Amino acid sequence: MGMVWAVLTILFLLIVVLISRINIRVTYYRTVKGDEFLITVSALYGLVKMKNELNLLELLINGTAGLNKIGETRPAAKGTIKELGYFKYAEKALNNYRKYSAKAKRYKNVVKYLKRKVCIKSLKWHTVLGTGDAAVTGIAIGFLWNIKTIVATLLGIGFKLKELPDLGISPCFAEPAFTTNFDCILSIRIGHAITAAMLYLLTVKKKDGDAVERASD
Repeated sequence: MGMVWAVLTILFLLIVVLISRINIRVTYYRTVKGDEFLITVSALYGLVKMKNELNLLELLINGTAGLNKIGETRPAAKGTIKELGYFKYAEKALNNYRKYSAKAKRYKNVVKYLKRKVCIKSLKWHTVLGTGDAAVTGIAIGFLWNIKTIVATLLGIGFKLKELPDLGISPCFAEPAFTTNFDCILSIRIGHAITAAMLYLLTVKKKDGDAVERASD
């Protein structure tokens, strides 16, 4: 009898773990003091939590995450917008984007599965924008509204939205200003994440098998 209860308890805990969610929170702040890009991952109802700061510039240009321990400051992460203003890195960033796009096509089954299973619990994006000229500020705000609408629409097409995106732009006519706060929480059940990992491994194994078969021919 005790063995039966032990098995039932293990099965119950396994089900609880599989239906629990992994929450991934992506936060980007741009203030007058600099940039901060954070990714927080929590699982098992908050019992497991990991938080890292990433160097956004290294991520876009070099394709490396540039992980940073919380509490440390990466000088390269400061003034990101200013550094991105120099176009000498634009070609390298574009090449990295193409590389990631090629990988997405290669693992399209995994990407397609994740799109069905990942949901966006919340999406908030607020910006303060000013150029010092009222007319130019109005044009810039209209352009930024278009960008935010396109981003929100694409995310809504790719993933399930639990609630409508909270988007906002506040004009600053007195002086040049640009601050932004992007906060997005993605969620997926652990069982679905395990299935996606298995699909990925099967895709890699199939690709390696095809490469060996072509080499033998």
